[in-house]
Amino acid sequence: MERVIIRKGGKTSLAILVREDAPVLYRIINDPEVHKYLSSPSRIYSLVDEYEWIDNAANVFGQAINFAILENETGQTIGVIGINPLESDGKGHIGYFLSRDSWGKGYMTEALSLMMDFAFHTMNLRKIYTNVYESNVGSRKVLEKNGFRHCGTMIRNHYIPGEGYADERTYEIFNPNFQ
Repeated sequence: MERVIIRKGGKTSLAILVREDAPVLYRIINDPEVHKYLSSPSRIYSLVDEYEWIDNAANVFGQAINFAILENETGQTIGVIGINPLESDGKGHIGYFLSRDSWGKGYMTEALSLMMDFAFHTMNLRKIYTNVYESNVGSRKVLEKNGFRHCGTMIRNHYIPGEGYADERTYEIFNPNFQ
C-alpha cells in the first residue's frame, strides 16, 4: 500500500491515516503504559472503535486533523499526532501518542516538529497548546525541545491509574510568522 505523506523528516513522516492502521493503533492505545497518559485513561478502546475513528473522524478538516506517525526506515505506523478540535480564533489543541517500543528515540520530538510546521505554515494557526500530566516527563521534554513553554498548572486535576490524582501542566507555542 502506498501512503500519502504530508511531511517527511529524517526519522519520521506524517501520513494520512488508513484503515490498515487500525490494528496497530488498537495495540498501541491499549498498552497500559501509553493509555494511562491519555485524556480518558479508564476508557477501553476496541478494534471497531479504531476503524470507526479512522473512517469518520480522523481527518475531518474544520474539526480535527490527525496523522499516522511513520518510522521512515520500516514504513511502520508507530503512533498518531493531531490537532483537535480546531478553534475559530486560530488556535488548536495538539495531542499524540507513540508505541512504547518507540519511546526515547527522538521520533516524537521530530513528529511534533513536523506537525507544528503543518499547523503553522499550512493551516496558519496562530497558537498550539496542550496539557500534559506532571509524571509524563518524556512528553514534557518533547514539548520543551520544540519550543513550547509551560504556562500554567492545574493541581491534582486528573486521575492516572496507579498514580492517583496528578497535576496537569498546560504548554503553548505561538506561530512566529502569524499575520
